[in-house]
Amino acid sequence: MRIGIRLALAFFIVAFVSVSIVGYISYAEARKNLQEGSFDKLRAVREMKAGQIEDYFGLIQDQIVTFSENPMIIEAMTEFENGFNLLEDELQLNKSHRDSADQRLENYFYNEYLVRLDPNMKYHPNIKDEISSNEKVRLLQDLYISSNPYPVGEKHHLDSVGNSTSYDRAHQKYHPVIRNFLDKFGYYDIFLVDEATGNIVYSVFKEVDFGTSLISGPFQHTNLARVFNESQKNDNKDFTSIVDFEPYHPSYNAPASFIASPIYNDTTQIGVLIFQMPIHRIDDVMTSHQKWADVGLGETGETYIVGDDYTLRNQSRFLIEDSLDYFKLIKGIGVPESTIVQIRNFNSSIGLQEVKTQGTEAALAGETGEKIFQDYRGVPVLSAYRPLHINGLDWVIMSEIDEEEAFSKVYALRSKILLIMGGMVILIILASFSMSRAITSPVKKLTGHARLLARGNMDVEIDIARKDEIGILAISFRKMQASVKRLINELKDINQDLENKVIERTREIQLQKDKVEEQNREIVDSINYAQRLQHAIIPTVEEVNHEFPDSFVLFRPKDIVSGDFYWMVSSGDHVSVAVADCTGHGVPGAMVSVVGANSLNRCVKEFGLKQPAQVLD
Repeated sequence: MRIGIRLALAFFIVAFVSVSIVGYISYAEARKNLQEGSFDKLRAVREMKAGQIEDYFGLIQDQIVTFSENPMIIEAMTEFENGFNLLEDELQLNKSHRDSADQRLENYFYNEYLVRLDPNMKYHPNIKDEISSNEKVRLLQDLYISSNPYPVGEKHHLDSVGNSTSYDRAHQKYHPVIRNFLDKFGYYDIFLVDEATGNIVYSVFKEVDFGTSLISGPFQHTNLARVFNESQKNDNKDFTSIVDFEPYHPSYNAPASFIASPIYNDTTQIGVLIFQMPIHRIDDVMTSHQKWADVGLGETGETYIVGDDYTLRNQSRFLIEDSLDYFKLIKGIGVPESTIVQIRNFNSSIGLQEVKTQGTEAALAGETGEKIFQDYRGVPVLSAYRPLHINGLDWVIMSEIDEEEAFSKVYALRSKILLIMGGMVILIILASFSMSRAITSPVKKLTGHARLLARGNMDVEIDIARKDEIGILAISFRKMQASVKRLINELKDINQDLENKVIERTREIQLQKDKVEEQNREIVDSINYAQRLQHAIIPTVEEVNHEFPDSFVLFRPKDIVSGDFYWMVSSGDHVSVAVADCTGHGVPGAMVSVVGANSLNRCVKEFGLKQPAQVLD
């Protein structure tokens, strides 16, 4: 490789490595700072949302305790319970009317309830498992559900059925107040449950659980029944019990959560007050009313809650904003089709979307921290997580943003650094070649002069005038050129004297040559004679091939004769072969080889030795 290329390459490597190191350090430091800043923001949002959710559940617990102690609720519990027990006697319906009521209710179950429930189930529900066998419950459901003129979802607008029963009078009196409370605080439903029978003697929305017994009715194994049983068995007036979200049939198998508190009349427990938790309120808190960017979560950030079953407890931002891409992503990571169908039907990921990530596993194990890992869509995210401190619920909160967005600025910086480095690389290449040329051009010129001098052209003009090392080298060349000229003139004189002497000595050498050639002929004759002797003791190729058909002999003496020889003798079915190297070479070696061959013949033929060790000994 030429020195010019080497110099250019050296300049380029030094400059490029320096620029690369500076660029990498700048990028790494920017990424580190941006990552720390992103995690700081996520921690801040996480703590803000965690505080809001924990305060909200604390408020709900205070509300239900306060509401259960409200004299109006105590009176309502008593009157609804009495009205429920007196309903059949006060209605005094004949069998025909009862049959008509049952038929209307069954039609409602078949045409309204089961039609909406079936798409959300993994199996086809049976009306026998959903409808109550208690005649009183069916009468109450017919009055306030199947005969209710309001459509499904608006049954709570009916204040009175107009039959003047004790139950209807209590409903007309208390329902507007309780409904107003529900609307104001955003609960999904409010229940009053008889402590002794477990009958839901009142609910605001009048779903198919209305009137049924949570002890023996069709929904006795639901989480609503569990929260009732926990409150029923507790003798503390301020006790609250909460159950996590689970699919709830009366709400068409949508996930439902409940909180309960006992209702006491003085020292006697008469019922249980139950709130069905408001999903939309939790959603509003966690999604900041779907204004994620306003709290610093950008275009892909979100804060969400995950339960101990690793499913969401509030809506996914990505389902809300871009459901097509959301379904494409979760299908791509292997979410079961049945789950995707349910998410589509409910238009909700709550209790359905599994979020089993490094962050949720760590948080459910009681850890607080932040990491980068793949979220429930299979997308890398920056995540800050911690457990939520809500009595009765094992929930964790996750605050996340896509890694691509979090590092978008540093990626832009990286692109700029790479662009600048690309421009600098071009400048470095140009500068390297320019500097290399500035150094190597005079060197090349001086090299050309040196070549002419080497060819004998002592008149070449060395015109390089510099004050650096190359200039000093040029001066040295000029001095060398002058010295060589003087030396050449001297050599010419010497050469003439030598030529004369050579002619004289050549004549003498010719005479000696003639004598040497004569002596050489005599020596060659002796060697040829030794060759004949040696060939006489060496077996022929034919002899060797006779004993060893698949063989050949390669014997190439360095001179006419050799100090090496090969030997073979056959004795019965035994063939002995030797390859020997004798001391000396030329004629003396050949003579020794004759002695060696003779010794081997005596060992084998005269002494009858066959073992190589004995022969050599």
